[in-house]
Amino acid sequence: MMKKVFNLSLIASLAFAANGFAADVKQEAVAAVPSYAPVAVSSAPVVFQKPVALRGTVGDVQIQVNLRPKEEVDEGHEGEYFIFGNSHKILLAGEIEKDGVIFMEESINGTDISGQWDGKLEGDVLAGTWMSADGSITKPFSLKIIPQVHKPSQKQTSSKAVQKGVVSKQ
Repeated sequence: MMKKVFNLSLIASLAFAANGFAADVKQEAVAAVPSYAPVAVSSAPVVFQKPVALRGTVGDVQIQVNLRPKEEVDEGHEGEYFIFGNSHKILLAGEIEKDGVIFMEESINGTDISGQWDGKLEGDVLAGTWMSADGSITKPFSLKIIPQVHKPSQKQTSSKAVQKGVVSKQ
């Protein structure tokens, strides 16, 4: 009987020691990994940290601009714009600073720079100067952010109908 108690005590002690050793190993492994995970954070204003559409004018021409952060957020922004009445898209790429200052280059053919945009976001309006690649033509631009309208999903629509007492019979 004494031998059984001794063996059980020995087994329990070994199990306790093994658990303590495992906990120490785990703790050392966790300590070896930095407590932070690098997260790419855009230095652009919040409105430009996700895709955004803007409408307005360059000179007297009506346009729509669509901008989004590049896949690697710290590499800036990209997008395109089109002139109303013309389906051709002109590519944009550049930087948007935290204070809302922008510098973008455009390309009509996807290779050569055809113009540049310098401006600043004030409220919900991005305004500044567009300049041709050779600098011979400049035009003012003014673009207003288009508020995103979120359509409710089918599930949300159904639950709202049920909440209002509207139930379709099948």
